[in-house]
Amino acid sequence: RLHGTLNSAFAITMDSVTKTHALGGDTPAHRDETYDCDGAAAGAPELSDEMALRIAQLSDPNHSIAAFAAQYLFERSHTSNPRAAENKDRIGRSGAILRICRLMESEQEAARFQACSALSELAFCHEANCRAIISTPGCLEAVVTLLQPDNGTSQCDAALIVNNCAAFCTDTCASIVHYPGMLAALQALATGGNTSSKNVAVGALNSLTRCPSAGVRLAMLSAGVVEDTLSAVLAEEGQGDLYEARIARAAMGIANLQGEDEDAALGDGPNFTSAMATICKIMRFALQEKSWAGIFFAPYSVCLPLNKLSRCEEHRHRLVSHGLVELMSELLATWKPSHQSNSTLLLALAISHQLLVEPDCDDQRDRAEQCGLLDNVVKTAEGARGENADAVAAAEAIVSGLRERHQAVWMSQSARVGEGSMMHQLDDNVMELISRLAHV
Repeated sequence: RLHGTLNSAFAITMDSVTKTHALGGDTPAHRDETYDCDGAAAGAPELSDEMALRIAQLSDPNHSIAAFAAQYLFERSHTSNPRAAENKDRIGRSGAILRICRLMESEQEAARFQACSALSELAFCHEANCRAIISTPGCLEAVVTLLQPDNGTSQCDAALIVNNCAAFCTDTCASIVHYPGMLAALQALATGGNTSSKNVAVGALNSLTRCPSAGVRLAMLSAGVVEDTLSAVLAEEGQGDLYEARIARAAMGIANLQGEDEDAALGDGPNFTSAMATICKIMRFALQEKSWAGIFFAPYSVCLPLNKLSRCEEHRHRLVSHGLVELMSELLATWKPSHQSNSTLLLALAISHQLLVEPDCDDQRDRAEQCGLLDNVVKTAEGARGENADAVAAAEAIVSGLRERHQAVWMSQSARVGEGSMMHQLDDNVMELISRLAHV
């Protein structure tokens, strides 16, 4: 039973969203600034008698009973449970998180495992629970302890807590990366653990790299996350979906840590090049709301590194050859309000701006025209689907920039307005080429 629960817990580790949320959820992840982890918050959901009993059992001196109680809470919070979202609210507000965190210190491996499984699931797609977990006294210390090599299978379980908290609440990232020993433990696990542990550790580091905080970025760079860890992961050889996913996550993490003002090419070597093809494949699965390598990736978690990578001409050409233009067109065409969807939309428009307004090869122009990228930008500019004002303005800027090009070209050919223009004297073949380039 423990093994089966571990598999189900590991199968949903993410840079991402759960299948339940991705397929059915158009509600943003809960964000409650007044979250009270002692259960005293007004309007706290009422607990069933059985759930209240299990929460009380978390403090049982018999850790076998406490482990069973933690497993019960895990199962009620798992995305396969139709009431998972409200159960997470109830459990989070009940004060159970503190008790589960203490259970991570148990001498029984089964108790530690069930505690980690419950915490990682409670954090999944639930910002308030993520904050409560990371802010619970002793939690981060227990996680760092479990990440150490002498804790064996608990390493993977503990790394999953970090992954989900960082993935679903960037507010927790600063506390995580600045906690003594945390980054070092994750880095060691990413390069020296067993296959499962390495996969989760690299995923956790990748989730942390998405935090917009300059302090978090500096801490990760100073710790050698790029040079010593993610680059080392990229250098590994292997095969299979799990290996490709780990390599792609490492490449995305490196891209995420790229500064906004840096234009230099990121990464090198054949594995980084192949990772870009995998990243595009992951984006395709994300748009289809399907899992790959046991992971449901959120479009935002893939768009962020794609935006960074596409700023480099060399990388952009490779990404275009792997379907970047078509992917952005599909994202814009199928966009709908959901968790982080506005941020995703802004990233997609930034990439589309490069592809439409500043194309640097015929392949980009041809692909953009064939897949209707501009039409989907226009659709976004209309703002009829609930796009926020920033996204509408970004889309309008792209359309306006392209329209100005058209006006300049055709005005130059007017017998009256463009008579004095040097373009009016150009050969028809040259003007045909200019018109084509202006049309994108």
